[in-house]
Amino acid sequence: MARPEEKKAALGGLNRLMRYRLMIPIHRNRQDPRPAARGVAIGLFFALMPTVGIQLALLGIFWGLMRWLRPDWRFNLIVAGAWIWVTNILTIPFVYYVFLVTGKLMLGMDRPFGGFDAFVAHMRELLASDATFFESLFVYTFGIFETWGVPLFVGCIPWAVGGAWLGYVWARKFLEHLHARHRRKLEERFHRRMAQAEVPGGRAGGGRPASGAGDSPPV
Repeated sequence: MARPEEKKAALGGLNRLMRYRLMIPIHRNRQDPRPAARGVAIGLFFALMPTVGIQLALLGIFWGLMRWLRPDWRFNLIVAGAWIWVTNILTIPFVYYVFLVTGKLMLGMDRPFGGFDAFVAHMRELLASDATFFESLFVYTFGIFETWGVPLFVGCIPWAVGGAWLGYVWARKFLEHLHARHRRKLEERFHRRMAQAEVPGGRAGGGRPASGAGDSPPV
């Protein structure tokens, strides 16, 4: 059993990794917050679909289509790619099981046979299949569909749509707050420099008179 120090170190490492993967790409955005917020929304939409292995490929296809169909509607591709990482080897079993349960409820079906443990065991077998990179792009998705079928894909719809909407709202508000704080810092820095440039006593132009200035000229 892991000791408390090991658990604390593991959680700290996971927190740093999440910040590096998800938050830093957003923090680097210093322009219009809407493309970055759209990137978060689109990344979450593809992340919350049972298409492990081809999520980035689907994102690339979507980006190309939008560049062709709506060139004026931009989203941050780097941010979108970063937020696809929300579903990873640690979160996929739980997230996909939620999709499966949701889909069965929406379709009026019974609970998944075998429960969560059986689902996780089969998911691990599927993800551990021996395949090349390009083969894995399709093996995982088709294997998931063959095993759990329509309920899994139906159940992801409300989560993908809801997650994308919430992600957009949160990211836009977060970026607007971040930009406002950045502007305040710039204004404070500007006012400090202006105050330092002012003469003590409120006079402008260079401080106290030079030595001898204002005295009678020497005879």
